[in-house]
Amino acid sequence: MLGGLKQRIGTELSRQEAEPPSLRRYGVAGLLAGAAVVAGAVTGGTSFVSHMPGAWFFGTPGGPLSFVQSSSVRAPAVSILAVYGGLAAMGAIWWRLLRALWRNPGVPLRAVARVIVVWALPFVLAPPLFSRDLYSYAGQGAIVSFHINPYLYGTGVLGATRFNLLAGPVWANTPSPYGPTFLSLDGLVTRLSGHQVLVDLFLLRVLSILGVLLIAVALASLAKSLHRDPATVVVFGVGSPIVLATLIGGAHNDAVMVGLLVAGLAVWKRYGPVPGIVLCALAAGVKLPAVLGIVAIGWNWGGARARIPERIARTAGAVGIGAATLAAISAISGVGWGWVVTFTAPDKVSTGVTPVDAAAHVLSGLLHLFGSSAAMSSVRGVTSVAGVVVAVAAGTWLLWHSPRLGEFRTLGVALLVLALMSPVLWAWYLSWGLIVLAPVATGRLRRVVVWFTIAEALIGASAVNRIFQAFGQNGALADVMVVVGIGAVALAAVCLPLHRQRARWAKFPIAGPAAQSVTVPVTSAHAAPAPES
Repeated sequence: MLGGLKQRIGTELSRQEAEPPSLRRYGVAGLLAGAAVVAGAVTGGTSFVSHMPGAWFFGTPGGPLSFVQSSSVRAPAVSILAVYGGLAAMGAIWWRLLRALWRNPGVPLRAVARVIVVWALPFVLAPPLFSRDLYSYAGQGAIVSFHINPYLYGTGVLGATRFNLLAGPVWANTPSPYGPTFLSLDGLVTRLSGHQVLVDLFLLRVLSILGVLLIAVALASLAKSLHRDPATVVVFGVGSPIVLATLIGGAHNDAVMVGLLVAGLAVWKRYGPVPGIVLCALAAGVKLPAVLGIVAIGWNWGGARARIPERIARTAGAVGIGAATLAAISAISGVGWGWVVTFTAPDKVSTGVTPVDAAAHVLSGLLHLFGSSAAMSSVRGVTSVAGVVVAVAAGTWLLWHSPRLGEFRTLGVALLVLALMSPVLWAWYLSWGLIVLAPVATGRLRRVVVWFTIAEALIGASAVNRIFQAFGQNGALADVMVVVGIGAVALAAVCLPLHRQRARWAKFPIAGPAAQSVTVPVTSAHAAPAPES
């Protein structure tokens, strides 16, 4: 039965994709799916957004539009269906647009950019989704603005202010794990806001949107350098539900880090390694994993035929340039190097979804089976170290083979491995590698990236333990109906008629004062991918 259904869906998709995509239909479908996610989150009580008084313009008590909210601890079944069904629909629509662009290359970049902007609108307006990190950014920005060392104090130093209360107890006594690039921007945003919390939060979201915009521009540049279709690469990297729901909806500073990282890679390809290393160093000044970009550029600086001694020397030079850049930004910002010690602060929280956690639970169970009374925290400490060892070993192997496998492909996979092997894993961590892979992922790797993205977008709506809590509050029958509803919504999104019946030629509109069109044959074959370098 399932095989027959899969075959019928495949046949229908192939029939539709023989025609050009209607970008307007894709835009409207994605907008509705995103709006459902935001509506479900706002009406879902405390499961998906903060309900501290005045935490946003709407959806929380005490804000200017506080009547648009629900403070219930238990998420209604319809809200759970809206959030997860909307995310599943977003993933299906994104995947279908990618398939359409793969089969119909040559769609103007500006046309698909308008679709992504439409998809992003609900998340631009939404309260901070699925995380309270944005509130911690505001609190840390206030600390910097008052010239307090953010690497010695948490937001608790601000006392009974909304900057501290909104950040929550976890960050009250936790120093900032972020580097000087982000904290200097963070403090500037707080000063520009006049220390008004809501204005500060909105400006921080604008900062994350600028990071996503930088990602889009850099991916388009990389696509041209690697002879890929820019529209397809930008949709692959920026139109995904992880980017929309977490980097924009959650306003995570990973958007700034990845934007600077990918910009560094694009600049490297066009203007040489030194300016690319500087940009990657600025990215590492947001979050430390971007250091891998510096190492990748250094190792491949001399080209594919460089010998090992030359590669080692150039990598050391790249690290020196990066360190000098970070030293300069640390001195200019005045925050210092404390982040080198505090960057593991997010590990205080467990998401219950990492391989490290899974290994810890298995090992703990085996130890208890044989009579050991080892504490779970001790076992997790061991598996955390093992995860770091695996990440370092995999990264070293990938770096060594990057001249043969491709520098962007190996860097993207190394970032994914680092995220997966970390003691704590949030969905937006996977954006590091998934976005870097966007210009070069083909074949099996491309399929893995797509499924990883969709799965983590769903998991990213809440930690795994909170997912089970949300589904366990409304009764077994309601839970079954919600799961069936999510599947039905995803299936409907897969089967939506998003392609128009046209003759042999299709016109894709370009935005601009003088509207024009580009004619693209819908029967064009797949272009052979060009080598990375």
